[in-house]
Amino acid sequence: MKILLLNRRVLVVTALLLSISPSLTIAIDLSTAVSRTLAANPALQLYPYHVRALEGEALQAGLKPNPTLHVDLENAFGTGDSQFLTGPELTLSLSQVIELGHKRDNRVDVVDRKSLAIQREYEVKRLDVITSMLRDYYQILRFQHLISWNSQRIEAEQDALKVIERRANAGVVGKADVMRMQLRLAKSQAKQSQLKAQHANSLNILAANWTESANFSEVAGDLSQTPTAPDMAVLNQAIESTPDYLLSATQARIGEAQLALAKAESQANVTVGAGVRRLEDNDDNAFVFSFSMPLQWQDRNQGNIATAQAVYEESLFNQDLLKTHLEIALGRLHSAMLNNLHQLQLVDTNLRPVANSLLAEVKRGYQLGLYSVLQWVDAQDELFSIERDRIEAQHAVHLQYLELERLSGSNLDPQTAFKE
Repeated sequence: MKILLLNRRVLVVTALLLSISPSLTIAIDLSTAVSRTLAANPALQLYPYHVRALEGEALQAGLKPNPTLHVDLENAFGTGDSQFLTGPELTLSLSQVIELGHKRDNRVDVVDRKSLAIQREYEVKRLDVITSMLRDYYQILRFQHLISWNSQRIEAEQDALKVIERRANAGVVGKADVMRMQLRLAKSQAKQSQLKAQHANSLNILAANWTESANFSEVAGDLSQTPTAPDMAVLNQAIESTPDYLLSATQARIGEAQLALAKAESQANVTVGAGVRRLEDNDDNAFVFSFSMPLQWQDRNQGNIATAQAVYEESLFNQDLLKTHLEIALGRLHSAMLNNLHQLQLVDTNLRPVANSLLAEVKRGYQLGLYSVLQWVDAQDELFSIERDRIEAQHAVHLQYLELERLSGSNLDPQTAFKE
């Protein structure tokens, strides 16, 4: 309760600060986002209930059959010498079912393997939750970089508009040139409003990962610090230790245990008993013993064995199929990441320098009357289009690296995601 009250106070104080100073920046870093998600994500809160349910299954699987009390009253309520309770025979006995074929051990083994599967499922769910949260985090970073990119575009267009207005006032160019640049500036300003709205919405999407409203105005990090592509051989070697693969292997072992249990169930149990019989006619007592077992004319569990065998073989096939799918997915992601890194290198070494030189040349030439305003606008478009593509490629590299980590089962280390 104290923690909830503290969180509410933090939210209230943050809201007041933001209302007083809208320009106040409150950033959240990646490690904080990860820790909050692990602590409060609803999908991870279900795990303890699954554990408790499985503990109940384990308790039930380990129970032995209870003994049975038998009471038999014979030669009573008849006629002649047997009328009412004249000469009855009363037998009291206890019987116990003895399970053969290690049925109890097999039941416990099935539950133990289910317990391991629950742990594997939690590890998979944990990775899924963190990966989903990180996608939201990178999306906010993308919007922040786009807002910065568009701000630079607005500044460049405002500077260009001032130059064009001076030339229009001097009668060198027409009013249409001014209006053209004013229209472009208005579009960029409208785009900025849209980006800011999307950014604000993405903050709440991120905070929803730990079931809160956003009490921060941005996230820390830099998309330009792209990770290095991991070695493909290392990724393939890690497949058999990934949570997904381990879960598949555990499910195969559950199928194996269930098959063993089905075979054990085909072996009949025996029932033994002992008791005391009271003979009223002779005023004597006697011990009685009993033994019974079903006659195994045919295996009454052969259908269940066939079903368990099919389930087990299917789980083995799924395990091999999963490995193949993981190898294909890792190969595609790795190739796409290498391609994006190569494109970024080309942009930085070739395209950006040329686009900057082109814009500087056209801007200088426009002021000298060598180029038209359309050529200036086109040069600006080329540069900012390249910058936009650069941001999108950086964002794609981070997401692809994230998916490679997820599929290969690598640790998602929040401390090394961004080196600031």
